[in-house]
Amino acid sequence: MNHTAINAKHQRALNSLYKADRKLCALINANEIKLEALEPGTDKYYNTSNRFEDREGELHWNLVERYVDEAELPKREIDAFTKSYVAFHGYTPYLV
Repeated sequence: MNHTAINAKHQRALNSLYKADRKLCALINANEIKLEALEPGTDKYYNTSNRFEDREGELHWNLVERYVDEAELPKREIDAFTKSYVAFHGYTPYLV
């Protein structure tokens, strides 16, 4: 996906945000595949599911803090990014 920032000085931050969001998506998808291999309703399934949720949650907040909060992107940049992300992927980004 190619997204051009409204203000060129935010382009690098938006590119980093996109890469971070895709990293989180890849982790979530990999964890779902691993869970599908386990028998639902078992202790191992629930323990693994909880562990994956904790990892995903921790990574999510670390990425939000680093790529959204610290980057201090203006709302209009985030809105434009979200709009193009939805047009390309069909769902909203996890990090915004």
